[in-house]
Amino acid sequence: MVFCFICILIIIVLLEIFTGAAFFIFRSRTALVQMNSRINTQVRTAVYKYSPKDRHAINRMQEKFRCCGADTYTDWSRSVGWRNHEAVPDSCCPEKRKGCGHDKKKAHRKGCISALKLFLLKNLVWVGGVCIALGITEVFGVVVGVCRILDIKRKNYENVD
Repeated sequence: MVFCFICILIIIVLLEIFTGAAFFIFRSRTALVQMNSRINTQVRTAVYKYSPKDRHAINRMQEKFRCCGADTYTDWSRSVGWRNHEAVPDSCCPEKRKGCGHDKKKAHRKGCISALKLFLLKNLVWVGGVCIALGITEVFGVVVGVCRILDIKRKNYENVD
């Protein structure tokens, strides 16, 4: 009975470790292939439309990731929601001040799609690392528990009533 329980625990823990390892091995294939086209479409559409409901999110993304536009800062010259095609939003500027977006040369050059993908890929690596670490910790816990059970059985403690 105890042996079956231990086997099931070991199988579950090994599956966790293999899942974490799979994240590391296939992270570039699985994550980017599945999310690539969706991220591209969503970010390009959001920048192109620049609707009032999305403006705060787009500006925060540009500030956080230090990027401008979807692919590059020139995306703002084609945006229907952004009226001033000779400038970029102030959130594209490295230093925050009102009206800084009028000088496109001082705006961030890289687009937000590549910055967002890099961020997601880095965090996927952390998820895989945490899975592996938890799996190893659980294996250690199972081994210690089994050793403790065997030690108790070997000493043949008597019941005290």
